[in-house]
Order: sequence, then C-alpha cells, then structure tokens
Amino acid sequence: MSYIIEQAVKGHIYLYSVQSYWDKEKKQPRQHRTYLGKKDPATGALIPDDGIRDAREFGNIFLLQNIARRIGLTEDLTVVFPETWREILALAFYRICENKALYLCNNWLDTIWSHESVSLPSARISELLAQLGHTRVFTERFFRRWTQRFTKTNRFIVFDLTSISSYAHGLDIVEWGYNRDCESLAQVNLGVIYGEPSGLPLFYSLYPGSIHDVTTLKNIVTELEILSLDTTVFVLDKGFYSKANLRHMQGMKSIIPLPVRCCAERDMVAAVQGKIRSSEYAIRHREHVYYCIRRKLAIADNNYTAHIYLDERRQAANRETFLRTLIDAEALVAAQGFTKKAQIEEYLADQLPGLEPYFATRRNGPRSVLVRNTEAIDVALGRMGMFVLMTNADLSSESILGYYRKKDGVEKYFDSLKNNLFLKRLRIHSQHTMEGLLFVEFVAMILRSEMSVVLKNSKLRDSLCIPEMLSELRKLKQIMFGKKKALSEVSRTQKDIFAAFGIKLDAKT
Repeated sequence: MSYIIEQAVKGHIYLYSVQSYWDKEKKQPRQHRTYLGKKDPATGALIPDDGIRDAREFGNIFLLQNIARRIGLTEDLTVVFPETWREILALAFYRICENKALYLCNNWLDTIWSHESVSLPSARISELLAQLGHTRVFTERFFRRWTQRFTKTNRFIVFDLTSISSYAHGLDIVEWGYNRDCESLAQVNLGVIYGEPSGLPLFYSLYPGSIHDVTTLKNIVTELEILSLDTTVFVLDKGFYSKANLRHMQGMKSIIPLPVRCCAERDMVAAVQGKIRSSEYAIRHREHVYYCIRRKLAIADNNYTAHIYLDERRQAANRETFLRTLIDAEALVAAQGFTKKAQIEEYLADQLPGLEPYFATRRNGPRSVLVRNTEAIDVALGRMGMFVLMTNADLSSESILGYYRKKDGVEKYFDSLKNNLFLKRLRIHSQHTMEGLLFVEFVAMILRSEMSVVLKNSKLRDSLCIPEMLSELRKLKQIMFGKKKALSEVSRTQKDIFAAFGIKLDAKT
C-alpha cells in the first residue's frame, strides 16, 4: 500500500511517497519514504524534484553516534535491547538536540541523517516507554554492563538524591515529601551514582517521594555490592550522615562530612581552632592553600580518621557577610524605636530569624536596644571556614578534599536533568511509562555528560557550551543529489569540535 504525505518545513510543503511494509524481524509495520518534490503554495500542484533530493542534519547526529560507540554505550544497549536499541538512542539524541515534547520526535527524524531508518510516531513512543518500564530486569542488566566498564578507571563514586515533582495521580511511587525545588507538588525521589574521573552517571534508582535521604542508603549499598562497586571510595553528602548508615556501610571505603549538629564535630573544631593556622598544617589543593589537622574518631562501632580543614578564603568571606548582617540588624531594630524587650525579641524571630543567640537587650533611655553577645559571636566567627571530612580510606588530606570537591558532578547532573531535558515536572500518569522515560533520559545524560567532560578538557571550553556546539554542528548537512551524497562545507569550528572528540571527517565519511 502506498500513499502521499505532506510535511511542512520552514514555510514549505514537501511531498513524499510512502510505501508501507511488514518488518518480519521486528514484527511491526515500517515505512519507506521517497521524496517527490515541493507543493506549489498557489495551485497545490507538485513542483518536481530538481535533482537535490534532500538536505539533512548531519553534524550533530554524527557526533552523538560516534560518542555513543566510543564510550561503549551503543554496544551495551545493543546487547541488552537487541530489538529496540536504535529507538532508545534516537529518543536520547532527540532529547539532547531538540529538547521538545516527545510526540514531535518523528517529524525531527525525517530531517536528520542516520545509518538506520527509525520511525517513532507518538503511539510507538508510548509503547516503547511502557515496555522499558515493564522490563526493569533489562535496565538492571544494562547497569551491570555499563558500570563494569568503569570499575578500574573510576577512583571514587558519588551518590546523591533529588526530587522530581509530578502532576500524576494514582502512582504508588509519587508521594508528598521534602521537595528540593520548594514546589507544592507530590514527587518521586531519584538517586544517582556518579563516577569520577569518568564524569559519567553509572546508574540510578527511584524511591517514593516521602523517603528521606538517610533511609535510602541501605538499598544503594546493596546495589553497589551487586554491581561490584563496593570496593570504590564512596563519597556522600552530609544529608546522609547517621549512625545507622555508618553501621550499614561497615567495610566500605567512604568519605562523608560531619554535620555541624554533631557533638563530635563541634568538639574537634573547638579543640584545634587555636593551632590550625600553624605552617605545620598547611596543604595545597589545586591553586589554593588550606590547613588541615587529623584526628582519630570512633563512631557507630567504626574507626575513622577525621580531617579538620580551614579554608581562610571562605572564612574571610563568611565573616564579612555575618558581621554585616549583625550590624544591619542593629540598625533595623534601632529604627523601629521599640520600648520593650518583648517587642525586639518578636521582631528578631519574625524578621531576622537565627540571629537571636547573638544579641541581648538593654534599656537606653525610653527605648530598648540590641547589645551584641560578643562571646557567642566570637565563637561563631572562630569556626567559620572550618569543616570536617571523615574517612576510613587510607588517603591523604589533599586527596580527601579533592574527592569531596568533585562531588558537584552529580549536582550538575541533576541540574542538566531538570533544566536541559525538561524533566523538572513529570506529566506522565503511568508508572511504567515514567520509568521508561527516566531510562531514556539517563541514556541522554550519559551522552551529555561525556560531551561536558570532553569540552572541559579541550581548548573549546572557553568558547563553546553544549547548546552552542550542537547548533554549530547542525549547520553541517548531508545533501543528496539523486543517488549521490555529499556534505556541505565543513567550517573551521566544526573541524575543531570533531578534533576535540577524536573524530576525523574523511572521504568515506
């Protein structure tokens, strides 16, 4: 069966002859399209093809396909999803290049170059996402293959959680909880393991929206053991600190900050404040000098080494901000003309919360005014710029600090996931479809993360970001003259981009 379809592109109507056929291997209907020409806007008649059959986006897709092959992503998807890997990659490419609603993907596929013909109408996308969500065993199999690629190269891994708001109703996993975006919506929690120095996400897990950070670690540790990642140094944020978590991680090498609320942290910081500035304790991390003192620490039946750091640059900035806040608070209270102590206390609690411990009040004629609690202020000033990282790994203070500073990779991942790929709010009302979408987004973020790593390490880092790079590559077209194919002129910038990724454009390409 054949028929003619119209496709609108940049104000022109193009006509294609479509031949439907049955794909015996994939067991689904497929299409062959043949370009006929343009439609005359005045008469509606066909303007025959003038010899240039088509001009398709080439540069951006060629780059993404090469990246996927080079890092092993294509191979792992092919092995685990032999029937749908092309569609998964096509959706991931679309999310990176276009960042639009998924139902528009099929129109985009008609405008790009590709070795493999892929058709993804809206109904097929829904079917594919639901299929991926139903077959969780296959995504777990993919995670195992993917993480094994980096077990020897990654020196440490980072785990963190984010919340993804959802408008969905009736999904068991969507619950009310602590929303990290401060939105009045139910949510799901997404936990991601990120590897360094590969700079790539390794796997993720979904949790109900009501689950707190400290209660997710048990499942993550189990998954790390299954994926053979339990021997890598595990870097956590202070939100995961609890004695129960430390007991559960017994035997695992880890780095975790001691929160200020912890008595052990306050005691150690107070004990070293008077001598930490000695040149004996000076260390260098990258271009800056820090001070660090080590202390032994036993918590939750485990032995750790506490690294107590002082960052004088951060201390100076924090001190100035803090003192400016106190001085401004005194001026604000004085301007109110309060006559009673209770009025000042109410004003501080309502307008300047958190400053109450640093002030007392006294009478000054008919008015009540603030008086600085210098003892409390000096204690607060003394500990500014100081923090404690504890570990059971045999690492230097410089290495510990470097590992912890690099954990922001997972935070950048979350930022890209929500903002660059429009995943800030889920509008899907099927749990399986939601899980399938998250897997596609995860594949897209692997590719996006690899692009970030390459750009950061190349001379292009100061001149191009990922959207600018893709926009430049989109200009490189594959042009068809009958059965012959050719590329449009390759610009200097495009050559530099391909060179940064180790890609050569030759006659065969």
